[in-house]
Amino acid sequence: MKIFDLNSSSLKYFDNLELLNFPENVRNTDNLVISPPFVDLHTHVRLNAQEDYESLSRAAIAGGFGVCNIQPNTVPKLESLEVLLKHVELSREKPVNFLHTISFFGEINDISTVDHVSNRITGFSTDGMRYDSKELYASFATKKAALLFDHSQLHEIPGDFYIGTQLPNSIRTYSNEAIAIFRTVLTGLEFGYTSFHIQHVSTATSLEVVQYLRRFANITCEVTPHHVFFTPDMISNTTQKINPPISKDREILREALRKGIIDCFATDHAPHNPKGDNFENAPYGSSHIEIAFSVYYTLFEDIELVLRNLTLNPLKVIKRSYEELGIKYPHDAVLIDASAEYTVDSSRFFSLGKNCAFDGYKLKGQVVGFRRNGRWVYWNDEFIDKAI
Repeated sequence: MKIFDLNSSSLKYFDNLELLNFPENVRNTDNLVISPPFVDLHTHVRLNAQEDYESLSRAAIAGGFGVCNIQPNTVPKLESLEVLLKHVELSREKPVNFLHTISFFGEINDISTVDHVSNRITGFSTDGMRYDSKELYASFATKKAALLFDHSQLHEIPGDFYIGTQLPNSIRTYSNEAIAIFRTVLTGLEFGYTSFHIQHVSTATSLEVVQYLRRFANITCEVTPHHVFFTPDMISNTTQKINPPISKDREILREALRKGIIDCFATDHAPHNPKGDNFENAPYGSSHIEIAFSVYYTLFEDIELVLRNLTLNPLKVIKRSYEELGIKYPHDAVLIDASAEYTVDSSRFFSLGKNCAFDGYKLKGQVVGFRRNGRWVYWNDEFIDKAI
C-alpha cells in the first residue's frame, strides 16, 4: 500500500495497516493508496429540493471530498447575513467541512466583520450571478478587498456554446471568457484588489491572459472535469451543457495543468432536476462530485499529480491548512483503489442531482473508503455509519 505524504507531495510505501483500522481485511497491494480528504473550491448546493447539505455530504464523501467551498448561487442567494448564517447552521457538524463564498453583489461589504463565521468564508464570488460592467465596478468600489472567485463571463453577450459547433445557440464568442478575466482583474486592481481565483478556465486564450495578468496580481485558476474530458463534438445530450461551454482546447488545458499554469482541480458540482432534451431550455451544469477523482485519474494517469491538485494545491489557493480545517491526516483519510474500473451510473448517486455529463463513460480509479475522526464512515459504496 502507498500513502500520499504531504511533506514531499509524493507517494511512499506504507505497511502499518493496523494504524488505519480498516473495517475488513484489506490486501496490501501497490494499487491501494491512502490520501488526505480531497478539497473542492467550487461546489454548489441548492436548498430547493435539488440538493441540500445532507445529500451533498454523502455525495462528497463518496467522492472522497472532505472540504467543499460553496458558491453563492443558492436559493435564496448567499448575499445577506441572514442567508449566510442559515447556511452555516445547516452545514455545521457535518462530516464534510463546508466553507462558503459570498455573492460579490450582495449586502455584505466586509467579510472580516461577519462575527463568529468569518473563518468559514473564503472570499467573494461572482459565480452564478448575471452582472454587467457597471455592477462589477460598483461592487469593487463598495466592498473591502478579499480573495475574489470569478466566473469570468460577459453576460451582455448571449450564447450557450462557442461559435463553430453544430449545437443549438452556438453564438458565444470564443474571446468572451478571456475579455471578462481582463475586465475583472484590471478593474479590481484599481480598487485595491490583489487576489483573484479564476474559475473553470476553458480556453487557451484565457490561459494566456491569466499568465500575462500574473505580472500585476496574485492570480490562481482551476480546471473542472468536463473541460479536460470533453470536446464539442462529444456533446450529445443536455447534461453536457456547461457554463462556460466545452471548448476545442481540451489538450491545451491538460498540458497547462501538467505545467502548473493551472493551479488545481475543482468539480463545479452542479446538481439539477432532470434537464429534458431541449438544449436551449436546459440549465447549465453537471452533477459529478462522486466521480471527479476518477475522471482526473483516467485522463492524467498520474496519481501523485491528481492528488496534489485535489489536496495541497487548492488549500494553497485559500491559504488554509488541513489542521486549520479540523482535518487530521491519516486520522481523516481516503482509501483509493487505483486499479479499479467502472462505468458511471448516475442513478446510483447519493447526490439528488442525477444530471451527470459522464453517465455511461468508463473510468479508472475509485474511492473505496472515507475515514473521519478515526472511523471509517464509508466503505465499498455504502455508508457504514448510519448517522451520516
